[in-house]
Amino acid sequence: MTSAPAGRDVTDTQPVPVISSPARGRHAAPSRHPVYRARLLRAGCEVLIVAGVAIAAVVVVSFFVRPVHVSDDAMEPTLSAGERVLVTSWGAPSNGDVVIVRGRGPWGTDGEDLVARIIGLPGQRVSCCDAQGRIMVDGQPLNEPYVVGPTDQVTFDIVVPEGRAFVLVDRREAARDGRLTLDTESGTIDLDDVTARVLAVAWPPRVPV
Repeated sequence: MTSAPAGRDVTDTQPVPVISSPARGRHAAPSRHPVYRARLLRAGCEVLIVAGVAIAAVVVVSFFVRPVHVSDDAMEPTLSAGERVLVTSWGAPSNGDVVIVRGRGPWGTDGEDLVARIIGLPGQRVSCCDAQGRIMVDGQPLNEPYVVGPTDQVTFDIVVPEGRAFVLVDRREAARDGRLTLDTESGTIDLDDVTARVLAVAWPPRVPV
C-alpha cells in the first residue's frame, strides 16, 4: 500500500499548477514589430514620392515657365498694364494665342517684351474686314469677344508667308500690331520673334481668353 505524500490532503483531486516559460521557436506567437516596420517603411516611401513630385514640379516651372511684366494697355481688357503673366516657350503658337513678341523696329525697343494675339499663321489669308467689321481668316469671320474698338481703321488682305505670323492687339485703337508694317513686311513678324505663349495671369490668378 502506497501512502500519500506528507502535507497533502488526500481528498484534493485538483492538478498541481505547472508554470512554464513562454513558447519559443516555431510555436511562439508572431511578433508585432515587423508589421509596424512595414507601415513605417510604406509611410516613408509615400513621403519620398510626394517630395519628389514637388521637386519635379518646381524644376519644370523654373525651366519652362517664367513671369513677364505687361508694360502697356494695348491688350485690354484681356490684360492690363502692370499685371504679371506666366508664360512658356514650350510648344508652338496657335491661332488665338496671346503671345509675347520681341520688340524691334516699329514694334518698340529692341528686346522689349510686348504682348499681342496670333491672328494668322503661315499660309493663312487674313483680310479686313467683312460688312460687320470682322477680321476674316481663310474666308471665315473671327469671333473676337475680347476686342475693344473697331479693327477696320486700315483695310488689308494678305497671305502670311512661311516662317511668319500676323498678330493684332485686343485694344484695336492702340494699333501697335501688324497694321504698323503692312507696307514693309505685309504686316507680319518673324515667328522667331514670338518668344512665348501666355498661360495665365499671376495675380489675381486667371487664364486669359
